[in-house]
Amino acid sequence: MYKRFTFLVLIDFIFIELVVYGGEAPTMQWHKGHGTDNGDHVHYGLQTSDGGYIMAGQTSEGRRNLSDMLVVKTDANGDLQWQKIIGVRGQADYGTFVTEVSDGFLIAGGLFDSGSQRRALVKFDDKGKILWKKSYPSEGNGSIRGIDITGDGEIVATGYVGSGERGYQFICDDSRCFILKTDVNGNLQWEKILFSAPHGMRIEEVAGGYAIGANVWINESGKHHQNVCLILTDNKGNEIFSESYGGDGDDQVFDFAATTDGGYIFGGHSRSPSYGTVNWDFLLLKVGSDKREQWHKTFGQPRGYDAKYIHDESYGVKQTSDGGYVIVGGTGDEHEYSESGHFKGRSDIWLAYVVKTDANGNLMWEGLYGCLEGNNAGEYINLTKDGGYIIFTDSDTVGVMGENNFGLMKIGPDHVCD
Repeated sequence: MYKRFTFLVLIDFIFIELVVYGGEAPTMQWHKGHGTDNGDHVHYGLQTSDGGYIMAGQTSEGRRNLSDMLVVKTDANGDLQWQKIIGVRGQADYGTFVTEVSDGFLIAGGLFDSGSQRRALVKFDDKGKILWKKSYPSEGNGSIRGIDITGDGEIVATGYVGSGERGYQFICDDSRCFILKTDVNGNLQWEKILFSAPHGMRIEEVAGGYAIGANVWINESGKHHQNVCLILTDNKGNEIFSESYGGDGDDQVFDFAATTDGGYIFGGHSRSPSYGTVNWDFLLLKVGSDKREQWHKTFGQPRGYDAKYIHDESYGVKQTSDGGYVIVGGTGDEHEYSESGHFKGRSDIWLAYVVKTDANGNLMWEGLYGCLEGNNAGEYINLTKDGGYIIFTDSDTVGVMGENNFGLMKIGPDHVCD
């Protein structure tokens, strides 16, 4: 039987409550926020080699789908070192992914150029100076969603092209998935359209080629719904395998990685009735090295409110050093419905929701991070050098940050039982 633990932690003079279901979850060490105060949305982040953190996303221009790319770099304590805004006024520009290279950082996303939204890469040095900026034209509007640095130091990317829509899209449906490769300076070497899916989310170099996690539409018995999709290519981007996985409703992937056992992990959310979901719940789905599904797990309703109205939306997953997984997202509601009674706030206060599992997807601990003086929805999670975690949030916590800043929560290492 799992036990329930409750902690009160004093962060920046605000009491942050943490409710834990399962084993004992790690505690929050600090929570900071940065940005423009105009409405910022973080999409990806990581700890850097100097012990600090870098985040990429967008800042609003005040109208729907109009934004600029926003990049924020902090020190190890979460204090601002620099931030940069890139974009064309009155257009849609944004960052989706960031990675560190030997001499700086690469930001991926979409930037307006020559009349359309183009796939883009921007390279910064470690002080925030732009070293180069490249965009890649295509039919319609496009965006890079994930990149990887290959063994030879070059860049491989996936995302979508051919969309009629501009602006950041969680999943683009009127488009086609692509893979492209550039040299270390962002000069295009080759690109291929992958017809198995409309939108690639993440890409990793694997033995003999590349693995892509994507979303795909399935038509079963006249019912149209989404599944997650694995695409494998050779080292020239030619598709050699694709397969979809999921239940009988919408299953969406937002993060994906190759695992240490030769398989693949998908992180996202599901509303498949066959998975026992009522509304959106976290989805963790494991595919083995034989490309067959090994297991899937769903998680949700940490405050116990009416499942018909609660969204448990996950956007980040990482494999941990013990072979397990940690998955993050936000939990809250977006309806007129509002319920209270849980000590961690009413249903329409969004919190960062974190689930840690073993290698088979079995729950080890889960916890809520945030406070009642604002919303703190988890957008991504990454591992830190001390064995803990960094959670990147969309936050507006009173006294800590401004309106919808990039938030970052430092979480300590897992508790070790004697």
